[in-house]
Amino acid sequence: MDGEEGRVQIYTGCGKGKSTAAFGLAMRCAGNGGRVFVIQFQKARECGEHRSAEKLGVSVTRCAGGRGSSPCARRCPLLSAAFDVFERQSADLLILDEIMAAIRHGCVSLSEALTLLSARPRGVELVMTGRGAPDALIERADLVTEMKKIKHYYDEGVSARRGVEF
Repeated sequence: MDGEEGRVQIYTGCGKGKSTAAFGLAMRCAGNGGRVFVIQFQKARECGEHRSAEKLGVSVTRCAGGRGSSPCARRCPLLSAAFDVFERQSADLLILDEIMAAIRHGCVSLSEALTLLSARPRGVELVMTGRGAPDALIERADLVTEMKKIKHYYDEGVSARRGVEF
C-alpha cells in the first residue's frame, strides 16, 4: 500500500497461531483500505475466519479437498490463483495459508513456490504459513517467525473449539 515495497513474511513452527497471525495482518490491511486475497491450501472446511473475512471484503479461496486430499495431478489450481493475483496486481496483501503443508504433501513443489516468490510484484506483501518452512523459502523471506509450542490443551484431549481454533 502507499507505493511501499512489499515484503515476504513466513509464519512457521509447531506452535499455534500461524494462520491467526496471518488473518490478523489481513484485518489490519483491509482496515486500512488494502486489497487482501487469501488462499488456503489444505483447509476446506468453512470457519469463523472465512465469515469475518467476507464481512471485511477479503477474498478467501480454499482447497476443494482439504487436509489429506490427494496431491494435484497437475499444477495446483490454488497456485495458479496466486500467480493470477500477481499478474492482475489485484492485491496489496496475498496470504498463502498452509502452503508449507501443500509443499510437504506434494501439491506444490518447492520450485513452484520459489518461482512464485520471483513473480511477486514490488508492492505486494506476501505471507506464507505452515509448519516446516523449507530453508530455501526462509532464505528468501524478509521476516520469519517460528511459533513454538510450550504447552497446548490439545495434549490433554481438548478438541478444536468453534470461535477459537476454527
